[in-house]
Amino acid sequence: AFTEICKRIKVGMTEKELCAELIYCLYKNGAEGLSFAPIVVAGPNSSMPHGVPGERKLQPGDFITMDFGVLYKDYCSDMTRTVALGYATDEMKRVYETVLKAQLAGIAVTKAGVTGQAIDGAARKLIADAGYGAYFGHGYGHCLGLQIHEAPNCNPSNDKPMPAGCVSSAEPGLHLPGKLGVRLDAAGVIR
Repeated sequence: AFTEICKRIKVGMTEKELCAELIYCLYKNGAEGLSFAPIVVAGPNSSMPHGVPGERKLQPGDFITMDFGVLYKDYCSDMTRTVALGYATDEMKRVYETVLKAQLAGIAVTKAGVTGQAIDGAARKLIADAGYGAYFGHGYGHCLGLQIHEAPNCNPSNDKPMPAGCVSSAEPGLHLPGKLGVRLDAAGVIR
């Protein structure tokens, strides 16, 4: 569905139109339902981590963040991707690379027995060292399964070890108010 939606993105379509196309692609490719209402925001709206798709038209040079998930055999998925429409400025590239490196830093330390706080901290340190610490306002990740948000979480307040066998998201993000935002999400089984 993500590969398909990327081919449908066009300058001039609204966030709502892109969201409707995304939902169609999700169902067309086997979704049995939605895990949550998709977030599809672009340009300055991408700076809102939980923004709602609106009437803003997509423009060249926009970051477009799409956060979505489906139900399949009673289980929830969660995926977030940020893409640039046409081109990306040097600042956009810097922010994107910082988020990607932060995600990989968190994934590198994710294993059973490591606290959610330590996993979040690995990503958070990388972001802070890059000068963007004030713009990472949410936790690094959460577990998911039969519900979209299940405990335990990978965030600054979870000082408990993560258990083996849970599925956790890895979704750091940077949100520069009124300017741009980037979030990337991968999920995996903690071993």
